[in-house]
Amino acid sequence: MIDNFFDMLTDEKLGQIHEASLIVLEKTGLRIDPPLALEKLAAAGARVDKARQRVYLSSDLVEQALKTVPKSFTCAGRTPEFDFPVGKTGKDLMPSFRTVGGAINLYHLGTDRVHPIGIKDCGEMAHLVDGLENINILGALTPQDIQLETYDIETLKVMLENGRKHIWALTTDSKNLRYQLEMMSAVAGGSAALCKRPVCSGIVCMIAPLYFPFDEIERLLLYGEYNLPVRVPLTPIIGANAPYTLAGTLTQTNAEALGSLVVLQTLCPKIPTWYYALIQSMDMARGHTQFVNPEVMLVETAHLQLARYYGLPAATSPVMGNTCQTLQNMFEKGTSLTMTALAGINEVGGVGGMENGLITSPELVVIENEMIDYAKRLLKGIDINAETLAAEVIIRDDHRGKYLEDPHTFQHLRKEARFKPSLFDTRPLLAWQKDPKTIIDRAEEKMAAIMKDHSVPPLEEKLTLELNQILKTAKRDLGGSV
Repeated sequence: MIDNFFDMLTDEKLGQIHEASLIVLEKTGLRIDPPLALEKLAAAGARVDKARQRVYLSSDLVEQALKTVPKSFTCAGRTPEFDFPVGKTGKDLMPSFRTVGGAINLYHLGTDRVHPIGIKDCGEMAHLVDGLENINILGALTPQDIQLETYDIETLKVMLENGRKHIWALTTDSKNLRYQLEMMSAVAGGSAALCKRPVCSGIVCMIAPLYFPFDEIERLLLYGEYNLPVRVPLTPIIGANAPYTLAGTLTQTNAEALGSLVVLQTLCPKIPTWYYALIQSMDMARGHTQFVNPEVMLVETAHLQLARYYGLPAATSPVMGNTCQTLQNMFEKGTSLTMTALAGINEVGGVGGMENGLITSPELVVIENEMIDYAKRLLKGIDINAETLAAEVIIRDDHRGKYLEDPHTFQHLRKEARFKPSLFDTRPLLAWQKDPKTIIDRAEEKMAAIMKDHSVPPLEEKLTLELNQILKTAKRDLGGSV
């Protein structure tokens, strides 16, 4: 790994942000709906105004939460070869990479065709991700062709059946989550096994600024029963629901990160989580939001440094393009991925995402799989020792420039890592004109090969029947057709 990550802020500036965030938590606090949460936070030492549903947090509570939260943990796949560590650092421990979650439309780069995501697309995405070596986490999609009341439960079932990677299981509400947890437990081998090897991770939403709605706390308590890792997306829109100044957005969002940490660790002690900043910026001229621009990248990079400052696993979704224009998308994704990787990110989300995450593209997931290879090579850095410095080799060459003949080259040809693309094309123009395939063409070919030749072992028949029964029960209980 590289010796140092990119630090944009000095320790003094990090301290200033931290202190400003503590002032916000103490003076403005969090707004929280459920009375039970207010009672537990009051018992832990928070100042609570029940009439206004406000919780004011002291620096002592923040410090205690930072001590309690796990600094590292494991996310599991359906089978152990897809398990991966979160938060650990050191030699060869790369970030994890997650496909975009929640997308409602699917876009094909080669044909410019877009259509609503169907449940079949969810299964195919699970299969594709299973065959891509650099993607660790499958983000749940939002199919438009199945029963609304139970779409999240059915989506999880289909993704569990068609892939073995860890799943970020999005959910409608706490009622539906109960059935999802049944499915996760069944696949993991029981409740105790799910606690030990979480095959899925969950989501608890804080609404900016500084607000936990009722059902989010209910979901948190359910996740806590299994100690399931949860992401709390921090969703400031610079200049809209967060201050216009970048430093102001940093203060509010960091206050939300620390405040959510206190809530999580008070209600569900030691539940694993990420410092997950999902930044957007308001385009004041056009009235829409942007997921990628220089200001967003500055704020995201600062948040990654803050996460390292606290010793927390850092996550964001930097590769969610603003648009479906492919060339612009590639630029946005390449710059964002590189910057956040070098800033010490632990989880990169949004792979395959376009139009601010509303759209996903399977071809783009394949292309980004190779972009991740590029970023991983950057993170491996340069191996410096007496042998690789090659002073004696340079002296021996004596100005001839014939290193292709030198034994030192052959000794290190396969030892020192080189980026070896399968989709990126480095041929000169005349060679390419004889076979003018584009990167999209090659991505389509690779995707087709994975869908045809890559095999995903099916679940045991008994387990499939159990998942079918859970879904049938959910449809009956939640008011839809069985």
